[in-house]
Formats: sequence, structure tokens, C-alpha cells
Amino acid sequence: MKSWKKSLLIQLVGSFLLLSLVIVSLVGSVAFYQAKTSLKQSVFDRLSSAASLKEQELNRWARDQSLTVLSLAQLPEIRSQAEALLSNSDVESNQSLLQESLTAFIKHQTGLKEIFIVSRSGRVLASTDPTQIGLYKPLVQYSLVTPDSTEGFISNFYRSPETGQPKITFAIPLLNAENKQQGILAAHLNLDRIDQIIRQSTGLGSTGETYLVGNVGSSLSSRYVFISSKQSNLKEFSEGIESWSIKEAMQGKNGRGFYRNYRDTPVIGVYYALPGQDLALIAEQTEAEAFNPARKLAISILISGLFLSSLMAVGMLILGRQIVKPIKAIAQTARLVSTGDLNQTAPVLSNNEIGALACTFNQMIKQLRLSYQQLADYSHTLEENVEQRTQEIRYKNQDLEATLKELKKAQTKLVQQEKMASLGQLVAGIAHEINNPVNFIYGNVEPAYEYAQDLLNLIRLYQQHYPHPSQEIIDEIDEIDLAFIQEDFMQLLNSMKDGSERIKDIVLSLRNFSRLDESEQKQVDIHQGIDSSLRLLQNRLKAQSGQVEIKVNKQYSQLPLINCYPSQLNQVYMNLLSNAIDALQQDDQVINPEINICTTVINNHIEIRIADNGSGIKPEILEQIFDPFFTTKPVGKGTGLGLSISYQIIVEKHKGQLLCYSKRGKGTEFRIKLPI
Repeated sequence: MKSWKKSLLIQLVGSFLLLSLVIVSLVGSVAFYQAKTSLKQSVFDRLSSAASLKEQELNRWARDQSLTVLSLAQLPEIRSQAEALLSNSDVESNQSLLQESLTAFIKHQTGLKEIFIVSRSGRVLASTDPTQIGLYKPLVQYSLVTPDSTEGFISNFYRSPETGQPKITFAIPLLNAENKQQGILAAHLNLDRIDQIIRQSTGLGSTGETYLVGNVGSSLSSRYVFISSKQSNLKEFSEGIESWSIKEAMQGKNGRGFYRNYRDTPVIGVYYALPGQDLALIAEQTEAEAFNPARKLAISILISGLFLSSLMAVGMLILGRQIVKPIKAIAQTARLVSTGDLNQTAPVLSNNEIGALACTFNQMIKQLRLSYQQLADYSHTLEENVEQRTQEIRYKNQDLEATLKELKKAQTKLVQQEKMASLGQLVAGIAHEINNPVNFIYGNVEPAYEYAQDLLNLIRLYQQHYPHPSQEIIDEIDEIDLAFIQEDFMQLLNSMKDGSERIKDIVLSLRNFSRLDESEQKQVDIHQGIDSSLRLLQNRLKAQSGQVEIKVNKQYSQLPLINCYPSQLNQVYMNLLSNAIDALQQDDQVINPEINICTTVINNHIEIRIADNGSGIKPEILEQIFDPFFTTKPVGKGTGLGLSISYQIIVEKHKGQLLCYSKRGKGTEFRIKLPI
């Protein structure tokens, strides 16, 4: 550290090397970020394409298996043997023949694990697995296959009650000559074959994979497993698998993102919920492999930058020595002069700026010798003058500090007055809209609605069961016009409910405008703040005595949410809209006053335009409208801080722009530009 402070050469070379390292690191980081951003969409597209292809392959394979089972059920030999077995005709012989036929058929079907025939009661009469004969199986979990239902992967995924493993079973009804169901021909699918179809040849690199997941849990708790008996039996996944994508997909959602997979490895993946099947198809690739090209690019840039920086540092070292040598000579002379030896001169070793510095330094030494005596003569007088001027400056500084404090107090007071003016407008809007306590009305409308419905239903029951009441009741019904009450009473309650909801909306608009509980930046909807301000100014927009209605035209584009200070932006909207209303109401030449509000997205900014069709602002005062305390309103109508505060909020607080365009006779337009 001492060498760094004392050596100019070390400072030059070190600063250059440090700056080079910072630039190289920054370039490497930016390159990695941009490459990663570019790769992200590419990886998502590859994962989505792989998942889509696997879903198509799975549907084709399932359709092929359903057609295979359907064709088996339609074989005359199988149908005749099954019909004889189900009709209890020569059971042992038909069971043996059917057993041989099913066993011979399944040897050539890798997609089927077991084929069996069950009676209507669920008893297995024949099966390619002899151990299952005579057992009873539930029939409700099977997927019914008909000639019209072979399109798409339509199946019921369930947990086997014998093994607890996932299963998918296709079933075809066996009908007799009278077209009545005698039993079912069913086939368990080979889920390991499904897993092979899903996982093979993903084309997603060494860490990419696609897999199918199902839920074998109960209604109280979920347990997600692979659709493969091999994978499900692994000790590592004996308790099931779980990840964010699996939970999202099993809830019926499709999407993509960055998360940790079932092995707790950071991955980039896409997930799809297969409609109506309680299954999820997921494609993933580890983040390390997905963004490896970006990482290699950044490392290459860093290595190249470090090498070039080292070469330039060596060159800078050589050049620095040539620069520092004459400077050291001048410094040595300066040290001698500082001790009082004014007879020294600095050597002139070059004709460049350093040489000129040495010549100037020598002239300075000469001048010092001439001035030294004069300085001694004037030193006493100078000290007195300096003391006097110092005292004067001290007094002036004290006066300036006091004045500055007074200005700050005045500014704070004026800002508070402006806030109170806005608050007064809010209170006026609330007083105009709210006349009765809304909570009591709204809280009792719904029970009143239910009570009225119950009473009307009771009257209808009385009319049904006692169609001929006494004459006194009939007269009373005619007197009160019961039919009209039954028709109009519910509409009356609905009107009361609509009115109370309107009052609640107004109060909500007030809260959205003020946002007193939001002092930090938050993501908000720009349109919500504008609409809240308009609702609070609705009373001023309506037609009044001597004033026509001001029409508001809104042209909203689709805007993203932005980070901002909501209450401060609402104050800007209120200031601009209030100024527009004041300008239109004071302008007698405007026949149809209008305020046009337009929002749009331009590049990386949101633009809000608030324009009126008034007479516009005079050119000579247009440049002063954002100055503090400048106002064209009568005394007592404004402080001149509204636009100044709005400008500070947009430009200083939100790093945006607030522009004003006005033309005499055409109106005035304010444009707010906010970064996204």
C-alpha cells in the first residue's frame, strides 16, 4: 500500500491493469448474461418440442394397444371360447383352450403385460398369468375400449390393490347373441414399455430427460410416482417423487421454468398435464448443461481479456518509466527548493509537456527568489487582512445558513399545502358520493334477500296447498297487490345491493388513489391509478350550473405492471387531470370540452398522454410551467407547486420524463414516459 501511494509508475500501471480487469469482467458478465438469455428460449423450445413429440408417440402407442386389444376381442376363436366359458359350458376345456390362445397372442405383444377374462362379478376366469385365475378384481378402474374410443390416450391410471404399483388397464365388454354383457376381456399395459417410449432418444443432451408421472395417493394425500414398475420399485423413489413442476402439472397446469427436479438438481424444464388422465409429462435438462455454451464463451472472453491486459500492462510499464523519469527529477528539485534552497534548477530532459513543466518550474523558482523578500514585507499586513476577511466570511456564512433554513421551511410548508389541497379534493369527492353508512346497508342486504326469498317461497306453498283461502285473505291480497310485491320486491333488494356496491367501489377508488400504506416501490397497474383519479374527479366532470359536462375519452393499450411509488404517481394524475379540468372550465370558447387519455408501450418505456381541447398555453409562459411557485391561476386557487412536484416525482423519483406540448387554439398535452 505504501509503494502504491508513493510510486506514480505503480499507480499508472496498476490503475490501467485494474481498469482492464474491470472492463474484461464486465464484458464477460454481459456476454454470459446475453448468451444465457438467448439460450433460455432455445432450450425451452427444444424441451417443449421433445415433450410434444413424446406425447404424440405415447398417444400413438396407446391407440395401437387399444386396437390390438380390440382386434383380439373380435377374433372369432376368442369370442366363441370366451362366450362358452362365460356361459359355464364345459368350463375346464374352454378355459384351457382360451388360456392357450391368450398366451400365444401375448408372446408377440410387448406392449401388453397380462390379458385376462373376468365375469360380470369380477372373477378372473382365464388369464395369461395363471396365478390370477379365480381371483376377484374391481371393474370400475378399467378403461373401456370401443371402436369409437381409440383416438387419443384415454385411460384410467390407478394403483393396483395387490402390488400397490401403478397400472393402466384396457377393457372390452363381451356380449352374447342377445347383445347383453356376459363379461369383460381386459389387458394390463406394460408400463415399462411406456417409460421406454417416453425416455428413449430425447435429443436433450446427456442430462436431458422426459418422463411420465402419475398420482397413486389417496384423496387425503398425494403420492407421485413414475409410470414404470422398474422406476417405482427403486429404493431411491420408494416413497414417491416430488418437485415443483410435478405439483403444478398434477394440478392441471401447463408451464415452464427454472426449479429443482425430483433429484434436487437445478434444471430448466417444461411440464404438461395430460387432459383427463391424472398424468403429467415432464421434459427437463440441467441448468449446468443447458447454459454450458454461455459459460464457455464468458471464460474464453475472460482468458483473452486477461492475456491482452497483461501485454498492455507490460507496454504501459515501459512507457511509464519514460514518463516518470523527468518527473522524478523535477520532484527532487522541488524537495530541495522546499528546504529553502532557491538556487536549484530542474533538468530539462525533453521538449514535451514534461519539459515545458520543468522550464515553468525553473521560472517559478526564479520568481520565488524575487518574491521572497516582498512576501516577508507583506506578511504582517496580509495576516491582518486575512483575519478580517475570514471574520466577514464567517458572518456571511451564518446569514446564508439561516436563510437556507428559512427557505427549506417555506418549501416544506408549501408542499404540505399542496398535499392538503389534494386531500381536500378527495374529501369533497367522498362527501358527494357517500350519504348513508354503507356497511350497515351492504351487510344486511344479503340476509334480507334470503329472508324475502324464504317468505315468498312460503307464500307460494300456501297458495299451492290452500288454493281457496277465506274472503278476508282474498281481500287483503287484492288490497296489497300481492302479485306485484312478489315480482317487484326482489328487484327492489337487488337495486339496494347494487347501490351499496357502488358506494363500496367509490371508497375502494379513494383507497387506490391515496395508497397511504404503500411508501415503497411496488408493481402496480397504471390504468387502475388513472381510473381511481377519474372516479374521484367525477363530480367535477359532470355538468353543473353554468358548466357543461367534460367528456373523458380513454384509449388504453395492454400495459405491463411496473415498479413505482403508486401514491406519488396518483398525485401526478390528479394534478394533471385537475389542471385540465380547470383549463376547460375557465375557457368559454370550448363548446364540447374533452379530455383524452392514451396509454401505449414504446420501446422500453410506458407513455401516458393526457390532453385537453382547450385554448392551449401561451408560448411565452410554456417554458416556465415546471418552475416552482409559477401559476396562472387567481390568488388562492393554486400554489404553483403542482406541476413542479409532478416533474420531480416523474423525473427524479421514477427516472422518467414529463413533457408538455401546447398550441394556441388546439389544446395542451402532457406526456409521461416511465421506464419498464
